[in-house]
Amino acid sequence: MENIIRQTTELAMHIVRAYVNPGDTVIDATCGNGHDTLALAKMEPAQLYAFDVQETAVRATAQLLEDSGYSSAIAEGRFVITLLDHKNLKGFCEEHGREENSVKAVVFNLGYLPGGDKEITTETPATLAAVQNAMELLAPNGLVCITMYSGHLEGKCEKDALLTFAENLDTGKWHTAYISMPNQKHDPPEILLITRKK
Repeated sequence: MENIIRQTTELAMHIVRAYVNPGDTVIDATCGNGHDTLALAKMEPAQLYAFDVQETAVRATAQLLEDSGYSSAIAEGRFVITLLDHKNLKGFCEEHGREENSVKAVVFNLGYLPGGDKEITTETPATLAAVQNAMELLAPNGLVCITMYSGHLEGKCEKDALLTFAENLDTGKWHTAYISMPNQKHDPPEILLITRKK
């Protein structure tokens, strides 16, 4: 096996794979350039939703999946890639037939769009709302996986708020874990995991 802790995003998706089985429903709440969406698609979900607030990100993700052989899944509506603020993901999913406790994994990759405008970032209030909404959709033993970036001011606020939120979750209902790279310089990405107990 390759060294999976070399890159935070690869480690995050490695963890997600352990939770997802073919036929599950999964969400990429911040699809960016589509790499996490493609990784989720390769897990053979029955339903995949991918959201972003930037049209360029939605187009890039759709193009990546089409180029990777998933055009029919998109055309059939099994894979839905759309412009949406992640705080609205629960309402969107419910409108499309997803009930609470029906989603196996929700992935967040916070911050700004790589190669895009660094002034456009995810923001703490919306992210907290999105994570809470994701948790309401989560199936038993499902996973919310959040990659956090504290190298910019809003990212640090998001990280601090998310860790405080996670610390205060009911231990009877939720497991949480926090993964950092302590010997890496320049505020490397970190991972917050939240799983619903049975």
